[in-house]
Amino acid sequence: MQEYTEAIYSFKGTGIPQLPLQIGDVVHILESCEDWYKGYLVRHKGSEFPRHTENTIPAEIPLVQEVTTTLWEWGSIWKQLYVTNKKERFQQVQSMMYDLMEWRSQLLSGTLPKDELKELKQKVTSKIDYGNKILELDLIVRDEDGNILDPDKTSVISLFHAHEEATNKITERIKEEMSKDQPDYASYSRMSSSPTHSLYVFVRNFVCRIGEDAELFMSLYDPQKLTIISENYLVRWGSRGFPKEIDMLNNLKVVFTDLGNKDLSRDKIYLVCQIVRVGRMDLKDSNSKKYTQGLRRPFGVAVMDITEIIKGKAESDEEKQHFIPFHPVVAENDFLHSLLSKVTASKGDSGGQGLWVTVKMLVGDVIQTRKDYPHLVDRTTVVARKLGFPEIIMPGDIRNDIYITLLYGDFDKYNKTTQRNVEVIMCVCDEEGKVMPLFLEPAV
Repeated sequence: MQEYTEAIYSFKGTGIPQLPLQIGDVVHILESCEDWYKGYLVRHKGSEFPRHTENTIPAEIPLVQEVTTTLWEWGSIWKQLYVTNKKERFQQVQSMMYDLMEWRSQLLSGTLPKDELKELKQKVTSKIDYGNKILELDLIVRDEDGNILDPDKTSVISLFHAHEEATNKITERIKEEMSKDQPDYASYSRMSSSPTHSLYVFVRNFVCRIGEDAELFMSLYDPQKLTIISENYLVRWGSRGFPKEIDMLNNLKVVFTDLGNKDLSRDKIYLVCQIVRVGRMDLKDSNSKKYTQGLRRPFGVAVMDITEIIKGKAESDEEKQHFIPFHPVVAENDFLHSLLSKVTASKGDSGGQGLWVTVKMLVGDVIQTRKDYPHLVDRTTVVARKLGFPEIIMPGDIRNDIYITLLYGDFDKYNKTTQRNVEVIMCVCDEEGKVMPLFLEPAV
């Protein structure tokens, strides 16, 4: 057994023969023994390391190994830039590393068609060459397909021409990057001229004294028309203060798409989060005989005015965190729209309870944003589309769903002094009144 692997976890080791590893280290495996591998780094031979720290790199994609080596080399420089307080270059290298990591995962996925794979390889090699140039590392000479030229099999003249061509490409790329950094209004004009926009939201944390599990429903809301304008983004939050799906920790990202110029011209747009607790009928109920579980009860809302961000008039930075205060529901039968009006008019203290989010306005639809912002929007990012059709329907865009939302109900109490519990059942029937199964499913 001989193959190359990459460390996906760091491993300190406890001395000989164990091999200390850092994330990204490439190891040559010689043999396997239960939970351990025997192998070596380029600079170490004959050491052992745990099996769970490795990730096999397909030998047929040498570019993946080059990306891994580049990330390892840039990572050391990136740390030094932080220590020497070179903030701008530090952030630039960080952004390039984010790009390479996302593209590397796409290469490893094996799901790209040939034309997209070729385009991705060109982007990867261009990014590596550009990064090596600005970090004053050695220039890598490649052929037309982006493969590294072997000096032992390539003539001196061919190497010279390839080196000259690579230098010219990198010089042009540096000019493009410098023009992007100039403080002009190109980005604003691009946003105003683009027919489609997206809003990126990253839920950093949620603090609320509930004591039970909760469901957070995030959506975009027009307060003037009293209507929700987007699909809901659901976050299931555990009673211990963490997401129910622990692997989603630090990965609660959503992109609200299909926002057109008419949406940008709305008078007001809110980012609304409805909090629903899941547990007992009444939090104060301590009677074990009445004790119930799994009931969904409204608990509160959090509202943020994002009009200035949507219009591009306020700072839109993926690193800046915004705090959205939590407001509890006074009466469980409060209508959402009236509750939101009370919340926006109220300036009470939330006691530190609420949401911490990152918000950034992106230009383009979800396909374009994945290409332009791969460090933000990847394959794990949830997509929440606008309710109804976008202003421009792209070719191949098919939508045949009907959303039905139960807002509130008004039922007769008859002779009772309190409201009765009511169960509402919805179904789809054909023209003869027969129920058509599998036509309805609960939405999130």
